[in-house]
Amino acid sequence: MKRQRSLSAKLVVAFIAVAIPFLLFLVYINRYAMDVVRAQVAESQLSLLRMHANDMDGTLTQVDHYLLSSAFQHAGITSLMLNAPDSDEYTLTRIQVLNQLNGDLVHYNRVGMLFAYAVLNEDLMTSEPNRYVPKAIREQLAETMRMLSAHDAYLQTWSAITFNGEPWLMRVEKNDFNVYTGALIRVATLMEPIRSVMAEGAGQVLLLNDSGELLSSGLADPPSTEERLRLLDGSDKPYETIAVDQEEMLVVTNASQQSDTRLVVLIPESQLLKRLVTFQTLIKLTPLAAALLLLLLLFFLRGVVLKPTAQLVRGMRRIKDGDLTYRLEPPASKEFGLITDNFNAMASEIKDLKIHVYEEQLRLNKAEIKQLQLQIHPHFLLNSLNVVFHLVESRETKLAQRMIRYIMNYFRFVTRTSVPFVRLEEEIEHIATYLEIQKMRFPNFLDFEISADGNLNDALLPPVLFQPFVENAIIHGFRIRNQRFRIRISAERDPANPGGGLVIRISDNGAGFTEEQLKTFGSASFKQNHEHLGIGNVYDRLRMNYGERAKLLFGNLPDGGAEVALRLPLQTVASTSG
Repeated sequence: MKRQRSLSAKLVVAFIAVAIPFLLFLVYINRYAMDVVRAQVAESQLSLLRMHANDMDGTLTQVDHYLLSSAFQHAGITSLMLNAPDSDEYTLTRIQVLNQLNGDLVHYNRVGMLFAYAVLNEDLMTSEPNRYVPKAIREQLAETMRMLSAHDAYLQTWSAITFNGEPWLMRVEKNDFNVYTGALIRVATLMEPIRSVMAEGAGQVLLLNDSGELLSSGLADPPSTEERLRLLDGSDKPYETIAVDQEEMLVVTNASQQSDTRLVVLIPESQLLKRLVTFQTLIKLTPLAAALLLLLLLFFLRGVVLKPTAQLVRGMRRIKDGDLTYRLEPPASKEFGLITDNFNAMASEIKDLKIHVYEEQLRLNKAEIKQLQLQIHPHFLLNSLNVVFHLVESRETKLAQRMIRYIMNYFRFVTRTSVPFVRLEEEIEHIATYLEIQKMRFPNFLDFEISADGNLNDALLPPVLFQPFVENAIIHGFRIRNQRFRIRISAERDPANPGGGLVIRISDNGAGFTEEQLKTFGSASFKQNHEHLGIGNVYDRLRMNYGERAKLLFGNLPDGGAEVALRLPLQTVASTSG
């Protein structure tokens, strides 16, 4: 025997063939685990950012409304330019504006300053320092207002500005009298809530504007504007992993809707994945361990397995040639002695085994049918009981009794798992009961219509055959908002086979199937995963009971809505008993 065809060579190849995929699988699992950790952390951080951004935007929107109403409705501000700057009336009006700003500032605990600015005489009026704002900031604000033009961003949205080396957000409104009203909010004040809820060691949160300018500091800020802009480039994804200052970082961002700023959370990869260090070390040591294990296996297998295997191969060849009387001699090894006994027993029982395998396959098919029936359980028991509770609580006794009767009939039917077939009339009554329960749950949403040929009442079909499609129709029917959702069920003789066929149609007036869904259902590829479990169960039960004689068809109606058609061989109580 050639070396490349020997059992030892094949064992080496087989071991490598198993070890390499296993190693690749470990690498894949490691990468998958890393991605899962990243995704979970990113989702958690994004929820936190969205909550804080909504809170921040709410504050900015509230101040926006105040500035707009003050600019056009506050009597002092609107009349400020109607008096000469050196007149007593102007002085009194100015005092009124200052008092109003100080009084209004109390209602906005995150606002650092409210101000008004008269363009004609370059007069800046600010709220008094009950919230300390340095004089230098007021002077820089006055200079900024003198240089303000109609195209500046502050007149459109909240924009970042630096006063006295400190970042602020500023917003300005202008009225028809050439008077500005505005507000300043410290960036540090806006960032306090989110930093207070960030767990220690959970990363750092930054605030950047659209130009990449860093508005809030962190423990390890991106050193360059280029790196900050790279943080903003990935904002269309749930998260991004980039190198910041030569360290891999998980980056999660969320933009403010009321300002030109964006919240950014940076989490070091080393900190994020520290719980996976042991697993990564195991992957690195696996190739060395596999090589050592291979040498040990070859050493022991040579004398313990290879020689007895050669004798076993000779015996198998004799059996293959049809010599069922051939028996192996007992070997010295206890384990191979057991194999020899089993081999000899197999040779004498091979004919009986074929019969047993066939009978076992029949029993397995029956068990699978029963198991598939058991998988179809009602998902709405608690919701139905909740409806009964509210009906009783509101003293709707008759409606509650009616609902309880429907629930009793429903469960009486679905618990008949030992019955392989039911009459069409019973299946129709069951699905009508199910729809009545759903209609009582959603009285203003659902209508249904059932029509069946009375001559087909004794037709037999597997139980709970309609319900998965009706359940899916109701679930997707909630997408309809402009009309009541209607389900139609019909049962009639198959026009293509009127003498021995039955067709059942379930249709609705919903959005219908997408092209991708029709392609999936048409190829039965939904059975390759765990999606559409109920439809998959119906498909399997039809195949086990009818084989290729049953058809499950999916389509859309010309006027809109989905339709499912089941074409079954016609079986009746009389035909099966005969």
